[in-house]
Amino acid sequence: MNYPSAMIRLVKLDPSGLKTLSLNLLPWICICHVSVLGLIYGGTAAWLSRDLLQDRGLLQLTLAGIPVAFLMHAGAALFLWVFLKALGGKATFLTAYFTMGVAAISLWIFAPFLAIIQVRAPTPAIVTAFVLTGFYGLAVTGKTIQQAFDLSTTRTVIALSAAVIYIGCFLYLWV
Repeated sequence: MNYPSAMIRLVKLDPSGLKTLSLNLLPWICICHVSVLGLIYGGTAAWLSRDLLQDRGLLQLTLAGIPVAFLMHAGAALFLWVFLKALGGKATFLTAYFTMGVAAISLWIFAPFLAIIQVRAPTPAIVTAFVLTGFYGLAVTGKTIQQAFDLSTTRTVIALSAAVIYIGCFLYLWV
């Protein structure tokens, strides 16, 4: 199976196509997906802040989204790996990191709504889109890590819930 067909299966909540990809490709796919996620997030934030920036720093703010995406990705992978290992998961940290990075393709539609919520006063439609795309990204990530860690749905949901609560509290205190 090739990359496009594996990603089509992944976004349809079927991560089984990832097993057919070469293990040497996973780090590169992870880097690509998280980088694009950062560009989408940073680009949306820059575009919405262009009046404040007065056309200066748009490129810098857009590119600043990449390290933010990698920082958030690494932190989320670490927390999730800890909770999954505690529940009997059978994968290493790098497996969690790379599989979550590959699953980041599902967050591409979430990133603009996250930036809108952070930069502007959100409307009910934006909040609804934010929640729906966030749950979709979480579902794809959950199915992907469930397969990678060889855990039951119940244990995966428990680990994801603990990680989301912990990361949410951490972000609340950070911001």
